[in-house]
Amino acid sequence: MTSSAPSSRDRLLVLGCGFGGYSLLLDLDRELYDVALVSPRNYFLFTPLLPSAASGTVELRSILEPVRRRLSGIRMIEGTVESLDLTARRAAGRAAVGGEEFELPFDLLVVAVGARVTDYGIPGVAEHALQAASIEDAQAIRRAVLEQFAQAELPGLAPEEVARRLTFVVCGGGPTGVEVAAELEDLLADDMKRSHPATAHLARVVLLEAGERLLSSYDEALSEYTREHFERERIEVRTGVPVVRVWRESVRLEDGETIDCGRVIWAGGNGPLPLTRTIAPEGSPQGRIPVDDYLRLPGRGDIWALGDCAALGDPPLPATAQVAQQQGKYLARALNRRARGRQVKPFRFRPLGMLAYVGAGRALIQTSAGQWTGRGAWLLWRSIYLTKLVSFSNKVKVLFDWFKARVFGRDISRF
Repeated sequence: MTSSAPSSRDRLLVLGCGFGGYSLLLDLDRELYDVALVSPRNYFLFTPLLPSAASGTVELRSILEPVRRRLSGIRMIEGTVESLDLTARRAAGRAAVGGEEFELPFDLLVVAVGARVTDYGIPGVAEHALQAASIEDAQAIRRAVLEQFAQAELPGLAPEEVARRLTFVVCGGGPTGVEVAAELEDLLADDMKRSHPATAHLARVVLLEAGERLLSSYDEALSEYTREHFERERIEVRTGVPVVRVWRESVRLEDGETIDCGRVIWAGGNGPLPLTRTIAPEGSPQGRIPVDDYLRLPGRGDIWALGDCAALGDPPLPATAQVAQQQGKYLARALNRRARGRQVKPFRFRPLGMLAYVGAGRALIQTSAGQWTGRGAWLLWRSIYLTKLVSFSNKVKVLFDWFKARVFGRDISRF
């Protein structure tokens, strides 16, 4: 199937609707270009609150923004681009619904496809571990916890077997792994303790990190604060323990130890998507696409890359939501100026600090102005994320979700 839309304007093709692509399209003057967006999902996902959605602290739909409702004046194709002919300026892909093949011509191209969770080649991760990168992943984690509790309530089980079924191993001590572990412990200590009083005291969360400390990109004092806080909250932290094999109900460590559990959640680092590999030169940092200070591919004035799939600087900027969002907003302004024949300035990243929720109404914040921990940091963490949500409707829904979870508890219905 071949699709084309005749227009006197440049045909701008945007691949991906994460923080980079969505921010670009929100700020772009869409009257200046004939815009097409290709994304396998028809919504923007506010990923910083995904761990909260996995535990039921916020509802899944509260962190989704329907693209077609928010972005008027663009053509959206729900699918995935699988190959690019940069010489002929054509993209070939496959529909997300139905699997039909399609082609799209373009004059200008923006690659903002993000990244995938990498398994580092560890056997069993792809087949058996749950992840925390999508709405489907959050649903799966929430369902898995409830299913394990249902299985642990069966009569005749030894306490050791109950404890195994209610052990949840989180692999990865970065921000995602830390927040998933924190949200899980909140769910276990609050809602599951009330609904399953006979078994909840045997439940536990184990957080594994291959490096020597949690949150390695944060200041060491914040890393130590997180470890001490987790120990008080009964989260078992193991650092310096690389995982070498994963099964559905156990993980093996490099030293030969095997940890039996109910489910494994993998929160490893980022890796390139197949399309990114076809564009990035061999040996590029983390398989990302090198770009110049204007987010352009070297030697190309018609192709840009941004977000987690792009590598800007040496060392490259981190693959975080704030980097992708700033790059998207910058590129929107740059394309607006380009279409009007105005000069474009290079991109400059302005670090706004780093946040992490560590459970029990505590968070940590690191900025150039200082560091904060505890309940005050948690209130600021919530305030910042509330302001960062794109639409007013989602701000209201998330605020109401927090209120419901606080007053009535999380929904623990299994469906």
